[in-house]
Amino acid sequence: MGRPVFLGKAYVHWCGECNVPLIGESCAVHGKDGVFKLNITPPGDLRFAFERDIEFIRSVFKEHYGVDIGELFDGKVVLLNKTPGEDDAYEIILDGYVFGWLRFDPIELRWKPGLKVEGAIALWKRFGKTMKKWIIVDEGAIEPILSGSNLLSVGILEAEESIQRNDDVVIISPNGEVVTTGIAKKDYEALVAKERGTGVKVRRQKSITYREGRKATMEDVLRANSIELGKKVEEARRFMRKTAMRYADLPIAVAFSGGKDSLAVLGLALEEFGDEGFTVFFNNTGIEFPETLEYVEELRKELEPKGIKFVVADAGDAFWRALHVFSPPGRDYRWCCKVTKLGPITMAIKENYPKGILMFVGQRKYESIKRFKQPRVWKNPWVPNETGASPIFHWRALEVWLYIFSRGLKYNPLYEDRLDRIGCFLCPSSSLAEIYMLKEEKPELWAKWENELERWKRRFNLPEEWITYGFWRWKKLSKGKKAIAKKLGVDIPEERSWEPVRYSLEEENGVFTVRFNTVVNLKRIREVAPILGEVEEGENYIRAGMVTFRVDGAYTEDFNEGVQAYYLVKRAYECVGCGVCVGKCPEGALSIDPVSKKIMVNPELCIHCRECMDVCPLLKIKNPEEGSQL
Repeated sequence: MGRPVFLGKAYVHWCGECNVPLIGESCAVHGKDGVFKLNITPPGDLRFAFERDIEFIRSVFKEHYGVDIGELFDGKVVLLNKTPGEDDAYEIILDGYVFGWLRFDPIELRWKPGLKVEGAIALWKRFGKTMKKWIIVDEGAIEPILSGSNLLSVGILEAEESIQRNDDVVIISPNGEVVTTGIAKKDYEALVAKERGTGVKVRRQKSITYREGRKATMEDVLRANSIELGKKVEEARRFMRKTAMRYADLPIAVAFSGGKDSLAVLGLALEEFGDEGFTVFFNNTGIEFPETLEYVEELRKELEPKGIKFVVADAGDAFWRALHVFSPPGRDYRWCCKVTKLGPITMAIKENYPKGILMFVGQRKYESIKRFKQPRVWKNPWVPNETGASPIFHWRALEVWLYIFSRGLKYNPLYEDRLDRIGCFLCPSSSLAEIYMLKEEKPELWAKWENELERWKRRFNLPEEWITYGFWRWKKLSKGKKAIAKKLGVDIPEERSWEPVRYSLEEENGVFTVRFNTVVNLKRIREVAPILGEVEEGENYIRAGMVTFRVDGAYTEDFNEGVQAYYLVKRAYECVGCGVCVGKCPEGALSIDPVSKKIMVNPELCIHCRECMDVCPLLKIKNPEEGSQL
């Protein structure tokens, strides 16, 4: 979704002799002989296609073009390049050229294929008129098409009868040569009837580099890339050692999510620090795939006897409890990461390494613009006791997988189930394609989340399309989602809001009165009041700093303190026990009550610095208009 990460033009080198992709400019077997550069769509974060990926590609192409393209892929190295679009889209690469693509249509809710000219040549050579979606044009139409004009219906000699409007089609010359590809603007009947107007919107393709390469295995890929991969690994290990020396006072740890990137970092750490030992932190968010939990447990059993310590930061049911306070998460409303990840990991670090740790993580600049701009070593304001560092910051997914395969590392089996990204199964950053894949592959997980979404749909009085088309993934609809809602003709509010605790702030005779939509529970306020200042307790009131709390509201002579009073009540009532503030507290004055799962303040330790206010997700994520969004 959105614009590509700006890293300049994207390309991959290819060894024509080995018929494999290269991560450098030369092949370890053939040098630079036969090596060429293939331009691809940015950001160019390529990965290998697994067996089920190939099966899926075959099924989608067969449905559209009517032929089985499996023989084209058989025994070949196939790459997938995720590209920007309305939803998921992938370029398909083999034999050193872009064969075509798959894209998920967010309106029709299905995958659609398309062909580059090279892919069209490959199919036409093998199948000819037995394939679907072809159009033969007269000789006079070819030059205008190649000059950039669309194809008018009058120039059509023959067409395949399954063609519908907006289908991807192949344009063929009278002598049987592929001219180009495009999108039909009329269905078959209108095309052959030569109705006036554009028949096909033609794609522009500057160059055509069709070729047929030999079969190749992963062993061929690894052999060809052995030298360059060695350099990548050496640089990453050198970075890790240098960073560890720079922060010699901090214990070494690896953040392991169960995904490929963190697996690569774990592998590198084992190579560099295995003899010295280190700690692996796994964050169980409570909404992980069951396969991920099983996979992590297998790794733990394998590595602990080798002196590697495992720490699990377990969020328990925090997500499901927090859901009632925050409402469903969104791409622009990612409270879930703070509640289920950063809070638990902060507390786990504080419990095991109170002086902090150096955490090696699997972040890469190709993943997002935000990560592209991030330094390679950083401090996270949400996890103050962690110094983060990324050894594979400059690696592409292709290099990550080459490393994993070269070391024979056991990877998460979910990758072989067509999952491109391993994480929380209901992540709002998932594409519609991933959501529908979840529905198909893991129906029991999707059903659990869909039941929750149904409750919120009724609560917000929203149409079924709010769930069906994934509008729930935004708190405030993006421009693209508003356009989709308009195309569908459905009324989706531009922004949704859910505030269990609401307030008003009024001034009279120099006194600011804060009213709430609920009675103030003084017993609960007492447990958190030291955050605002020294506490004085009397009959039917609690005074904290400059604010006096009574059952009917809060009173102060300072407007800003009135807002802080609202914040305190909000935190007291809506706290979900994420623990972010516990890790932030410089005095160790905060804790999470094991029964209520809410914050408690030790009045003997609290110095009223209010740093815990600065990181509370309730204030910084839920109400960005009242607090700065981090």
